Amino acid sequence: MADLLHWLPSDSLDGILLALGYPILVLAALEASRALSGRRTTIAADILRQTAYLLLPTGAIWLILREIAGLPAHDTMVRTAETAFALTGLYLLLGLVQGALVAVIDNRTNAPKLLLDALRIGLSLVWGALVVSAIWDVNLGSLFAAMGVGSIVLGFALQEFLGNLLSGLGLLSERKFGIGDWIVIDGAPARVVEMDWRTVTLTKEGNDRIVVANSTLAKGNLVIVAHGNDPASITIPLSFDSDIPPEKIRSAVLEAGSTMPDLAGANGVKCYVTDIASGLVNYDVIVPVTSPGIFAGPRDVFLSRFWYVAQRHGLRLDGAAAAADTPPDDADARLQLLTQAGAFHGDKDALARIARDCTFRQYRRSEVLLEAGAPATEAYLLLTGSLAVSVPSGEDEIRVELVEPGQLLVLSETLAGGAAPVRMTADQDADLLAIPAASVLEIMEASKTIARDVRALAEARRLAIQPLKRGLRAVG
Repeated sequence: MADLLHWLPSDSLDGILLALGYPILVLAALEASRALSGRRTTIAADILRQTAYLLLPTGAIWLILREIAGLPAHDTMVRTAETAFALTGLYLLLGLVQGALVAVIDNRTNAPKLLLDALRIGLSLVWGALVVSAIWDVNLGSLFAAMGVGSIVLGFALQEFLGNLLSGLGLLSERKFGIGDWIVIDGAPARVVEMDWRTVTLTKEGNDRIVVANSTLAKGNLVIVAHGNDPASITIPLSFDSDIPPEKIRSAVLEAGSTMPDLAGANGVKCYVTDIASGLVNYDVIVPVTSPGIFAGPRDVFLSRFWYVAQRHGLRLDGAAAAADTPPDDADARLQLLTQAGAFHGDKDALARIARDCTFRQYRRSEVLLEAGAPATEAYLLLTGSLAVSVPSGEDEIRVELVEPGQLLVLSETLAGGAAPVRMTADQDADLLAIPAASVLEIMEASKTIARDVRALAEARRLAIQPLKRGLRAVG
């Protein structure tokens, strides 16, 4: 280390240069640190600040003791100052190199920084040993021998701990997953929210937090469900009798999927045939979800809505028994429902015609029966629940009426073959009979009383809807 002093000037100038140079260098380092701290270069700013507070003071003390005080190189104080200066310089140099490397590495996990820290510590130990050997005349051979024996004993004692630590660091260094990604833990997906050199913190559905050791993940078969920004979906299997055409099943699936709120993805629900065997056709329904950890909610919503759609399409779910409150879908059952509802003045001929042509349907709350602008081809006799009739107004809706059980919902456009001016939605779970417009017109021709009452209902709704279509709210 004595070679470091060959550039110094003569003894007469040492005090002047030190007195002037030291404060100038300290001020320059601090000003540079202050200037860089506002430019997102915090590592360089920290290095300069530590240079001003650590490196320059230790160097100044060493120069004062060695050159101005004239103490010999083997003096304890000189050796101490020289050692501090050398080790501080190496520490700051390695910190600067590490900062530069971290700045150019995509630091999605803490693994690169941790590995660089380990390398930095290792180099510091080696350099420190060399400094101690050069300045303090220490025999490194005996030191390394003692360290070798100690490390063997320590290795046996900490075998499991070191194995877990290395496996954890190896897992992170491979960078197969990062913060925001989804992995499978205990058979369920969980989102990675925090990572360090020992553990990974995860959240499951319901916001339950789980802390898992890195070594546990490294030893098992790690399943990565999806990366943070990848699209995710759930697969729902369905089975139907092979006599039912696949296109009919697919149409019902897409109808149920189209009514799901906040459905992720632009293409919506998809349905694929996966197998035909043992008299059954198996399907996979693909439902896009906002994240791989949210499965139960979308699955429940789809299956609940699909049950109603399946009933309306006449699809029998495989292995499902008929609901106790669901009447058989035949003309006699429909005639009994019409009679109990007191519809069409109890006219037996009219009821028989309607029972022959109408369809029993069930709707889940918030399902849409008819969209505004769609052809109005049916009238509805409500049996249970309630139906909301509303007029679209920009992004909002204006409710016209709430149809109760026993009421007939018929529009002027149904009788004239036009497009519906309103939107009809199930305000509650609803059972109803859907009557084709042709059947309604047929019984109106056969009975003047029925024709008068149906036209009065249709006209009353037209008069209620008309001012709302013009943007006027009815008062009173």
